[in-house]
Amino acid sequence: MEHIIPFAGLVCLLLLFTVLVGSKFWRPYNLRSILNQTVLYMFGGLGLIFVIAQGSIDLSQGAVLALTATISAILVNKYGLWLIFPAAILTGALFGLLNGVIISKLKVPSVTCTLAFSIAYRGLLPVFTRGGPIYVPFKLFDLYNFKNMFPVLVLLTLIFGYLFEYTKLGYYTKAVGENEIKARNSGVPVERVKIISYVLCGIMAGIAGVFTLSRVGGVDVSIGNFFELEVMLAIFTGGVPVTGGMSTRIYRLFVGALTIGVLVNGLTLYGVSAALAEGLKGLMLIGLVFITARFTMGREAAAA
Repeated sequence: MEHIIPFAGLVCLLLLFTVLVGSKFWRPYNLRSILNQTVLYMFGGLGLIFVIAQGSIDLSQGAVLALTATISAILVNKYGLWLIFPAAILTGALFGLLNGVIISKLKVPSVTCTLAFSIAYRGLLPVFTRGGPIYVPFKLFDLYNFKNMFPVLVLLTLIFGYLFEYTKLGYYTKAVGENEIKARNSGVPVERVKIISYVLCGIMAGIAGVFTLSRVGGVDVSIGNFFELEVMLAIFTGGVPVTGGMSTRIYRLFVGALTIGVLVNGLTLYGVSAALAEGLKGLMLIGLVFITARFTMGREAAAA
């Protein structure tokens, strides 16, 4: 039953806005708009889901996106567009590695560590930007369209989906979220799994940073604000338990992201203000997390 709830929520929203908005909702331009709004959160979620599956969190993903985008913009302006993806991936991986090492080796709680780094990275942004925006070459604008993003999304989904669902890394990640002590006693290399998970999260933040650059045409100190919260909203709306574990599935990320995209787009077409739409997103998340938690507790009680 818990697997049906996210799909049922998405279908209900589609039916609701079909009635309220009419044919405007199903126009190709509007459907592309929904996908364009959600694809960045899908990129971020492909990395963050490894962290959430092990019962941890990464509150620095938006700041990592901002700092990797800033460093990439500086390097691209100096050395050329060919450097955009290598710079973003490498920089994001290094920030993720730093998170993973401190959390796994020094036993710092993930909330504390990633929140501290989020503040620190945000503090570094004015140093790199020197208080003003950094623009990127006009050619980079061509990258932000669905024809270019969709093949990248499909490729990364196949890679990360395989890692998460069919390899020891994915199984170990979920085992840590299920019960870290039992996983460690069973021979799971917990520290290594945590480090790799945060590295993957950093890499996807870097890739999301590239497409954010291509969308806005540059960086300033506000880039990536609340990005990590939107990604977490998509993951939890899709029915992923906050505590992670074996019930974490990667398809839930896409269901949640599309649900959020449909909700925001439908409310906008219906004429609802942006502030009210944000409030409704929060209420929907609370309801879905509550329902998912109830089913999870019921399943655990039945298993016991």
